[in-house]
Amino acid sequence: MGLVFQEFIEAPSVYTCVKCKAHVARRDDIISRTFQGRLGRAYLTESVVNERLGKVEDRLLMTGVHTVCDLHCRVCGSVIGWKYVHAHDASQQYKEGRYVLEQTRITVTDPHPPLRSPPPPPSPPVHSPPPVPINSALVQYIRDIGSRTRSPMSTR
Repeated sequence: MGLVFQEFIEAPSVYTCVKCKAHVARRDDIISRTFQGRLGRAYLTESVVNERLGKVEDRLLMTGVHTVCDLHCRVCGSVIGWKYVHAHDASQQYKEGRYVLEQTRITVTDPHPPLRSPPPPPSPPVHSPPPVPINSALVQYIRDIGSRTRSPMSTR
């Protein structure tokens, strides 16, 4: 087998293969998040990368018979969805050439995590107690002590 060429998507948020984390699609390129896949919720998208298509076959889906092929991750080979090749019903032809990604087989990844962690939130302000009022006698006492300690020392 040789090396597998892998494409990387430059976008703020990317869907990746859940097994090998290979980039699959831009999160912003999702057309619809209301599709139903074999394993639950699925997403319809215009384009994907790092894909390998399986054998073309007719499949009975919830909206009728469609000609589809399985969508595999090019890096690890996992089935991550399918591609609509042909829709037999005219009302479903908007799906032709588009891809369905199974939500359970992909994950959202930020390809550019921050280089350092964000600063911690500011701590709440510390409130010091209000100053205690000093009576005039205490003020005079403090002045008297201060004047005694400032007197020059006697020389011997």
